[in-house]
Amino acid sequence: MVKAKIVRENWEKDGETDELPLGQFELDEIETASPPSTVTIKATSIPESASLRGENKNRAWEKTKLSVVAGDIAAGAGLKLFYDTDDDPEHDRIEQTEESDLAFLQRLCNDAGLALKVSDSQIVIFDEAKYEQVEVIDTIIKGEAHIISYRARTTLTGIYSSSRVDYHDTGQKDSIKYEFTPPNPPKTGRVLVINERVTSIAEAERLAKKKLREANKDGTTFSLSLAGDIKYLAGLTVNLSGWGAFDGKYIITQAGHSQQGGYTTNLELRKCLEGY
Repeated sequence: MVKAKIVRENWEKDGETDELPLGQFELDEIETASPPSTVTIKATSIPESASLRGENKNRAWEKTKLSVVAGDIAAGAGLKLFYDTDDDPEHDRIEQTEESDLAFLQRLCNDAGLALKVSDSQIVIFDEAKYEQVEVIDTIIKGEAHIISYRARTTLTGIYSSSRVDYHDTGQKDSIKYEFTPPNPPKTGRVLVINERVTSIAEAERLAKKKLREANKDGTTFSLSLAGDIKYLAGLTVNLSGWGAFDGKYIITQAGHSQQGGYTTNLELRKCLEGY
């Protein structure tokens, strides 16, 4: 295991040093070459020494919650669980059938509308909608000197203006129906129809919002290459200004740091959704 960090010296001003801890990684590949004599080390945040991936398993949980399943998987891999959401779906029965732990847990999180990552010896499960509501850390203005390049994209392909849950239980007389239209919906006439088991209007509302978010969240994306800056981290939010129709609040989905040809930071951004 190794711990990594980025250290900047005299970057913002002379005599000033700051650093960005990157967390703990497990070495999974070492390569040597010559000439010149070099050693290349590659490491991953997902431990190969654990059985998170690459080993299909079969097991089941009865009368449980997502956090309990995630906790069991984390403990079995020797990792901690950071469960950062108030949403904890309950299940009568969950089956893992010929799936690796990571693929199985990723599927459960996708179904629940939650995000999953493995970082610094932790399994992290979080609600992107919650993270999108935090205050922005910066406003990135078009034309600023530290911007190296950018790429912007918006699409209506696969995007919906609203969602509708329509579920009828054969054991009940009444159907459960719920329709949701967000503020400032996309300019498309498509409605996302969801026919999944729900037991209440409240559960139908949660499902309608989660499924619509899952379908629409990549409608507007933005990529930026900047002079190296350690303040930009995945999960934080920024404003874009001066980019015309692409102005607005974005969440950082990926922050990459590279030192090839000079220290640069590469950001993948997704426009924050309103109301869901």
